[in-house]
Amino acid sequence: MEDESIVAMDIKHRAEGLGYRVVGMAASGEEAIKLAREEKPDLVLMDIVLKGEMDGIEAAEVIREEMNIPVVYLTAYSDEKTLSRAKLTGPFGYIIKPFEDRELHSAIEVALYKHRMDSKLRESEERYRALLETSPDPIILLDSDSRILFANRTVEELTGLNRKKLRGKKLSILERRGLISRDVLEKILDLMNHDHKTFEIEFVDVKGRKHHFEIHSTTIETTTEKNLLQIIGHDITGRVEAEKRREELIRERSKAQLYGFVVSAVPVFASSIPPQLRNAIIKNFADRFEKNLKPNFQRMMEKLGVVEDIRSGRAPERVFNAYIKWLSGFLGNLGIETGLRKEKSRYVLEFKTFPWINEARQNPIFSLIFRAMLMRSFTWTGIKGSVIQTSTLRSRDENLTFEFHMV
Repeated sequence: MEDESIVAMDIKHRAEGLGYRVVGMAASGEEAIKLAREEKPDLVLMDIVLKGEMDGIEAAEVIREEMNIPVVYLTAYSDEKTLSRAKLTGPFGYIIKPFEDRELHSAIEVALYKHRMDSKLRESEERYRALLETSPDPIILLDSDSRILFANRTVEELTGLNRKKLRGKKLSILERRGLISRDVLEKILDLMNHDHKTFEIEFVDVKGRKHHFEIHSTTIETTTEKNLLQIIGHDITGRVEAEKRREELIRERSKAQLYGFVVSAVPVFASSIPPQLRNAIIKNFADRFEKNLKPNFQRMMEKLGVVEDIRSGRAPERVFNAYIKWLSGFLGNLGIETGLRKEKSRYVLEFKTFPWINEARQNPIFSLIFRAMLMRSFTWTGIKGSVIQTSTLRSRDENLTFEFHMV
């Protein structure tokens, strides 16, 4: 072992001659670990063959794992078995003995540079991971088979599923747990075919609370994996609920405006008013109704793809179904629920809920106004036919009903 001490001393002098400070030498793996703990050097030159029960490879593994100190191996052994063992410890270089000073210098400088770069990369990754972990938005990383590679703490809180157990599972586990619908799952999986896409979904968390998320996706490629998909969900529940409240206020205002109009029009229908004047008032209302509502009707027909059918007079059944869909939505915004049934050659529309049913039983203005609405709006469809009011609301068990007859 005297020769090994002489070799070690020679390496020390050569390293100092290159400008490096040698903080100590160790003859065994155990001593090397103890010295590294005490001195915390920038780099360790480790001979694979050492005295004691622990060889250089075992000692290097402890030093790397515990202290993150780069190791460069010194060895006269270059056989495949030895190198395979050494590779597992993540060395920063090898120097095969005997070697020149320039080889020693190059190996040390390359190892120090590589370690600095690795440390910066590790710090960057740790910052990025910390950012993902602490994000209030749920973040999931999927591979090309839709298997979960990463899920942050928010995902765990929302799903009640342990993140470690989620790794390797397919995203469909969220659908099986009832957290997302099948349609939402298919939308998310379709993101694999897009570089970037944004859309909204509904999500029910582990406590049964409904959330609305705006989904943002990004495809990612690393040096080892391709076609990774990062999905970030931004919670917009507050915004969606605010919009719903706003829509509800608009509907309530519409109801109030219509109610105000109806109530103000009631005195006009005293028994002393001639029928001609009454009809003129109804026509005036119908004209204003057409001016304000026909553009909305036309937009809906465009959306449902029946504009050409209306112009050509073709497919009256299809146009009628589109018209009923628009009419039901319009009346629904006024708090009126309707039901449609077919009886032989006619369709019967029934007002199942009617906010002013008691007033309507006492005064014909209510029925006349809605008859004017239906008769005028039916003409917009271009369908040949007529609208007939079939109830007078005189009976307490009677609802307001209209019949559509198509030629």
